[in-house]
Amino acid sequence: MSRTFLISFLALALTSLTPVLRAHEHHPPHHGSLQVFGEDAAHVELVLDAKAGRLTAYALDGEAEEYIRLAQRSIRVTVLKSVPPRKPFTLTLRAVANVLTGEEVGDSAQFEAVSPRLVGLKSFQGRFGPVTIRGLRFGSNALKYPQGNEGG
Repeated sequence: MSRTFLISFLALALTSLTPVLRAHEHHPPHHGSLQVFGEDAAHVELVLDAKAGRLTAYALDGEAEEYIRLAQRSIRVTVLKSVPPRKPFTLTLRAVANVLTGEEVGDSAQFEAVSPRLVGLKSFQGRFGPVTIRGLRFGSNALKYPQGNEGG
């Protein structure tokens, strides 16, 4: 009987530890694609509206929960491979001012570009141009949409 109790206790203990043992996960607030910068120093969430040809980027903290305002006025994204296939192209996502949040160009967490080259895209891979987040400069971060770039 004491052996059964011990096994039951261990099973219950392991079950309660499952959330702790589960892989570290982030959930993009706009249901987009998370691109990690550094060792979870920050994230950029990419949201593609393929019908409108609009790509929006949101700068987020390492947990992908809080917005981080960036001092830069734009973020450059170079698309190298895509489905359907397109020739490589570069977009300049410009900072978006927002009266409700007080964000201004040069102090914004949201960046956006509209291009006919984005219309109909289902997936793409490429690189970010230089991005400075919380004083850390990232030179040429790889990106993968929609799967994200975490883990290689």
